[in-house]
Amino acid sequence: MAAKSSEMQAREFVYDLDNCASEYGFGKEDVWQVHLVTEKDKAKLAKTYYPLMSVPMAAETIPTILSLVQGKLIKSNGMELPAGKSVVIKDTQQYLVAYNLKRTF
Repeated sequence: MAAKSSEMQAREFVYDLDNCASEYGFGKEDVWQVHLVTEKDKAKLAKTYYPLMSVPMAAETIPTILSLVQGKLIKSNGMELPAGKSVVIKDTQQYLVAYNLKRTF
């Protein structure tokens, strides 16, 4: 059941990203950067990039949801992920955030 809920959460996040991209007029060259960050880092990103999508993550679902979201984005956008990037799970609250490097304040 946890895998199904992770799949659903990943689908909802990608769906929201697609809606946001459509709303803000993203072109084919505008791709989302997806990262796992702390609340403090999320606040810093929110001051720099707009729009910024975020969702709080439970520690046990982070690896599953992150890989599902990245896989769905690769399929839909042709996005490439950096090679050899590992996920560091900390004890603090973490957020899955998405933003576009070209869209700043």
